[in-house]
Amino acid sequence: MVLAAPLRRRDLGGLLSCGAVLLVAGCAPGPAAVATADDVPRDPLAHLDEVRWDGRTCADVLALPIRGDAAELDSWEPLGDDDAVLDPTRRALIDFLETAYLSPEALAGLDPAAALELVSAAAPSYWREQLAEAWDDGERHVHGFALGPGFATIGRPALAMDWYRAELEGAPVLLLGGTIAWSVVDVDSHAVGVVAYRTGIVAHLDTGEDLGAATSATLRVTVHGLDTCGVREADGLVVPALADTAEHHAAQQETTDSVIASPRLTQEDLLDPGSPLLSGDDATNVLCA
Repeated sequence: MVLAAPLRRRDLGGLLSCGAVLLVAGCAPGPAAVATADDVPRDPLAHLDEVRWDGRTCADVLALPIRGDAAELDSWEPLGDDDAVLDPTRRALIDFLETAYLSPEALAGLDPAAALELVSAAAPSYWREQLAEAWDDGERHVHGFALGPGFATIGRPALAMDWYRAELEGAPVLLLGGTIAWSVVDVDSHAVGVVAYRTGIVAHLDTGEDLGAATSATLRVTVHGLDTCGVREADGLVVPALADTAEHHAAQQETTDSVIASPRLTQEDLLDPGSPLLSGDDATNVLCA
């Protein structure tokens, strides 16, 4: 199985502000997580709207029902409406997201080759070649979460995700989309903020012998709350926009207002290759000139 679209190379600013059909995870030495959200009153994600945000772990996402009535979708007749048929595919997607976006401690301290090996081992086989190519291009920060030196996470990540049954060109697809967010802190200045990933997955499903398995899949990701010059200087590690400047404050405010306040993606967003919600927003990052 392969990605349904070719890798697209962009400059660093474009990768941070635009969706990419890539699967890459960041890695490198970084400080361990610091105090929990309950211990840090300024944690931006400590008190989220539970209607918009489903939980804090991948187990919470797996527990979500799949939206959409299979009986209303002709191509879903062989698959039916039993969510269990899709359990292996859902587990494979979640395993990758957990390693790439939800395991900064596991990636911290690894050299690039070791980190790529860890992420590739968690990825579906049809993404591994693309992972290696994108990693070589220095784009691992877009599809992974490993902080640069001097930054740490606060508490646990927040997730707002949805599963959908859908059709694309008359064939059944499983959709997964939403937002993964982390509270982050500059360990020297104690400035706090957020880094958020909007993710959209479209998995094409087998209706034959390997019923419910993904035959191909695409992933689009946008990243928000970053200092892109810092990312470049840190060799692709995640550097939050936390400096005491107007530009950094504005990027954090826009990330809060446009991403954290509206984390969910609709079925239409996930199926639309030109969806503005998966095309990035320059205002949420400090762009490198």
